[in-house]
Amino acid sequence: MLKKISFRALKKIPISLMALIWIAPFYIAVVYSLKTKAEITKTLFALPTRLYLGNFVQVVTENPAFMSGLKNSVIASIVTVAALTVIGPMCAYVLARRSDNRWYGLLYTLMVGAILIPWQGIMFPVYVDFKAMGLTNNIWGYIIARTGYQVPICILTITGFVKGIPQDLEEAAMIDGATIFQTFWKIVYPVMMPVNITMLVLNTVFAWNDFNVALTMLPKSYSRTLPLAQFYYFGDTNMEINLAFAFFILSMLPIILVYLFCQRYIVSGIVTGAVKG
Repeated sequence: MLKKISFRALKKIPISLMALIWIAPFYIAVVYSLKTKAEITKTLFALPTRLYLGNFVQVVTENPAFMSGLKNSVIASIVTVAALTVIGPMCAYVLARRSDNRWYGLLYTLMVGAILIPWQGIMFPVYVDFKAMGLTNNIWGYIIARTGYQVPICILTITGFVKGIPQDLEEAAMIDGATIFQTFWKIVYPVMMPVNITMLVLNTVFAWNDFNVALTMLPKSYSRTLPLAQFYYFGDTNMEINLAFAFFILSMLPIILVYLFCQRYIVSGIVTGAVKG
């Protein structure tokens, strides 16, 4: 009995260490956001002596980059996620149903292979092309780039789910006179709802937290999203860490709430798509 208890305790040690490693940055962010600048210099990791919310008030009321970044992030996230919610399922449906065709199979391989290409490998040609079209420092140009970069992961996740949907439903609809578009939107798309909700949440997380694409496409301060707007507190001569962490917490709250409310859809959708694929 003692050996079993010791073995269980030993198994929990690496798990606990990993949990501490993951939790530590969030602990530091929350603690620093509730401290004054003087407290940070005195005690680095200790809890604040009082609940100081002045940093959050100062970020919202005195930092113009926060409100402009919030507006840009909301617009970019909503439009990007809406576009992917339409484009991703349509592409995945066609590729899943034509998987026996070698050309569609090749197209699917190319799409999935694009996931392996890091943004750093394509950012220069993308920037040059978008600059020539006048789409840099433009929220709509950023939305196009972010949407295109996200399409492959949507196709990979959704295609496996579509392959598990019986084709009898579509054949019955077509016998009744439904067109391919009616069959997809009225029969197949509602059945895809679990994986669509999963991708909706994941795409929201990716779009809201995006840094690399935004850094390339939105270098000017007026066009920045929230992840970029945080640089407002890091200058050549000063660094306001307490305000920067308060900014970080405020920008992180919406996406944490979305994830907490929808995490069961994320897990179930990914597992279902992986198993059926």
